[in-house]
Amino acid sequence: MSENSQQLTFDELVKQGHLEFDHNNFHQAASYFEVAYDKKQELDLNRILVGTLYEDQQFSLANVYLEDFLDDYLNTEELFKLAINVLLKNQNFIYAREMTNFSDPRWQNWAIDEISNQELSTRSQMSATQKTLMQSFYHLSDGNFAKQRSRFESSFKLPLHEWCSGAKFLLLDPYINPLIRSSLIETAQKLEIDEKVDFYWIDKKIYQVNPSKLKPLLQVDEYIKLKKMLDDELGSDDPLAGEMLTANLRMQTSILYPKISAGIFELRNWIDEMINQYQGADKISRMSDKQRKIFEQIEKLIDEIVKSEHEQEKRASNN
Repeated sequence: MSENSQQLTFDELVKQGHLEFDHNNFHQAASYFEVAYDKKQELDLNRILVGTLYEDQQFSLANVYLEDFLDDYLNTEELFKLAINVLLKNQNFIYAREMTNFSDPRWQNWAIDEISNQELSTRSQMSATQKTLMQSFYHLSDGNFAKQRSRFESSFKLPLHEWCSGAKFLLLDPYINPLIRSSLIETAQKLEIDEKVDFYWIDKKIYQVNPSKLKPLLQVDEYIKLKKMLDDELGSDDPLAGEMLTANLRMQTSILYPKISAGIFELRNWIDEMINQYQGADKISRMSDKQRKIFEQIEKLIDEIVKSEHEQEKRASNN
């Protein structure tokens, strides 16, 4: 693509991209579509760009753009199949299975067959890579939160059986960050894993749960009640406070998942304390000692997570 192409309008870029695509010049077509997409991010162009990158065998880049509108790829069978194909070309087996479980039931048999066949092929053709991924997953607790998160995300390239085996082992590892541990359970819930698994919780005790019987975090009764209390208390006067405190509530409840009710049993006092701390208000807390202990434990964990992420970003920017 010439430098003059940078001066083309959005419509001209899209038109030129289609001309190149029609002549099977997928690499050139993708270049035009990418420049157009930089000007305007919309689903129709996203679909065209992802499909063109797929045809050009730029599978990793196709996956990056796919994530911009991933939920919209559940709208039609054509989009769904494109998304599954892109995910599988990147060995993103767990994401592919999660997406399949959210899809139209009529498309699921095709998707499961495709995923299972690709998992089988990867086991035989990429055994060394898979072994390295598995070892990294099993040693997930080595390192700070940022390293644990990175290894957790990499584990999504494991086939379902291997991922489940590793997850069961890790759920009992006391050295894993509680947010990562709860994320393992959330993932198992999305995968509809229908068996009882043991997990270590923040009170240092072992509990048991069947992931397939759990509600997604945002549909848990306690979360819904807490979110409503927060919204009612804040109103619409300070949208920034609402955004920040909602994000904090999401992280707090994620850490406690799936035992949110055991961690937050004074809902009103919890929300009041969140708002008081955000506003720097010197109000008398009505929290019981038991509830305050959990609140402070969760806030300390969040501070450690944020610090770890900031340090990782700083290291990345310096490299």
